Amino acid sequence: MISEDYISKEAICQTPWKGPLSKSHYKAIGITLTLCFALSLATNSHFYGSDEDEVSTGSQASTQEFALQSGEYLDDDTPLTQAFGIESKKGQFENYDDSLSDDLLADSDASLDKEVSDLAQKVDKDDSAKNFDSKWVTESVQSGDNISSLFEDLNVPASTLAAILDNKKVAKSINNLKIGENLSFLVNGKGELLVFIKPINDKEQLRFFKADNTGKYSYVREKLGSYEMDDDATVAAKAVAAAPAKVEKSDKADTKSATVLADNKKAAPAVDDTPKEMSSAKRGRLVVVNIEKGETFSQAANRAGVTYSEINKILQMFKGKIQFSRNIRAGDTMRVLFTDSKGKGKICAVEFKLSRGGKIASYLNTQDGKYYDERGLMATRSAGFVRFPFRGRVKVTSQFNPRRLHPVTGRVRPHNGVDFGLPVGSVVTAPADGVVDKAVFSRTAGYYIVLRHAGGVSTVYMHLSKMSVKPGQRVKQGTQIARSGNTGISTGPHLHYEVRLGGRAVNPLRVKLAGGGAEINTKARRAFAASVQKYKRELYQKNLMAKR
Repeated sequence: MISEDYISKEAICQTPWKGPLSKSHYKAIGITLTLCFALSLATNSHFYGSDEDEVSTGSQASTQEFALQSGEYLDDDTPLTQAFGIESKKGQFENYDDSLSDDLLADSDASLDKEVSDLAQKVDKDDSAKNFDSKWVTESVQSGDNISSLFEDLNVPASTLAAILDNKKVAKSINNLKIGENLSFLVNGKGELLVFIKPINDKEQLRFFKADNTGKYSYVREKLGSYEMDDDATVAAKAVAAAPAKVEKSDKADTKSATVLADNKKAAPAVDDTPKEMSSAKRGRLVVVNIEKGETFSQAANRAGVTYSEINKILQMFKGKIQFSRNIRAGDTMRVLFTDSKGKGKICAVEFKLSRGGKIASYLNTQDGKYYDERGLMATRSAGFVRFPFRGRVKVTSQFNPRRLHPVTGRVRPHNGVDFGLPVGSVVTAPADGVVDKAVFSRTAGYYIVLRHAGGVSTVYMHLSKMSVKPGQRVKQGTQIARSGNTGISTGPHLHYEVRLGGRAVNPLRVKLAGGGAEINTKARRAFAASVQKYKRELYQKNLMAKR
């Protein structure tokens, strides 16, 4: 038995070993590995090879260099292009799919705004209802700037600058820029420049304005700071820009157009604020709007006796504070207080009581005729705007460039924001008070958020790893809204950040976003505080309501 057992073991040891795969399988694997190695060599040679015949465009916007600078360090977040000193002449390493269509970034209340604005013009004959899409923007001249780059920062077409430079007498003054001087622009939602103000010395400025509907620009020389950039100026500028072209084309015509603009500006405050008679019962000095089931905000407000012109003003007054398409629900109420009896005169107070959002109010300051919240911050402007939506020093990996060319197609593929090289998980905060308009996922942009702020300003955040807010939620400046990431189509961890004015992208690193002049001065604050307390009491006095 022992001998047989020994022989049996020996026979087993001499049996040839057979693997789990046949010889043909091993041959196929070997061929596949060889092909992969050959392809990798071919692609790397093409990718890192230089094209000596390529002609450089000379545009700084389409050229990115990632060579290491002296004293810089390498870590896990350093781009490979920077680590190996690779130059990308056509921006191969940029994120060409981090842009979303304007439809996806449009205001959720845009359809409501248009509907109410159209009704205000049609029913109430209020032409000023279409002026809310125009915004004033200020930009400071920095080292290396030229007039073309400043217009590009605001995404204003080059043809507009050419039309302004057609004024040969002052073309030299336009191109003469001084570091630190402020240039002001009035741009509408379509990107059309209505007014452009440029200082020429310590005492004077040039104000260019669209003189008619043909795109011609005229100018006037005036005292520095004499032109008030307010709502009345916006109304006047839009009226002049929409006027038909005149036959006269002399210097006198330019002066005449400037006079018309000044006259329209003076006449603008005389717009009739008296409410139109409604088909419903006559209203009292206090109007209470109750939102019923299946009813929109505009329907409920008009049924209660608020005109479409007034509804339009209220919508603009609470931009960045209330998302009307989402926050308004059945059971919510709005109280509107007027200055005179029977609902005549101006609106002096508006208060919302929402099931999701609590109380939100705005009050009239009789000294300047504008609306502020209880703290004295202007309702239609952002009171404060932090330049960056994060803390700490971060590198810019891709600049704002509305005329960037795609390296493959050669077509214009705008980069409507700025890319910051943030590691995955970095905290992203709200740069100003606002309301969350969108917080969703996209195949190209990954997780992204859109915030709406006062004054028609919106901000966009893409490629996030985590979202900390929901649509319709109100946020305060500095509130954490998300964490940066690398989701969607992205070449590496970064935050894509956009700033939009009236729905149009502008350069986040250049445009002034602080709410200058958006706060009541110290002298008038005490009088305004007393008025607010009076308004609060009157908003709940039933005897001010119309008798049913």
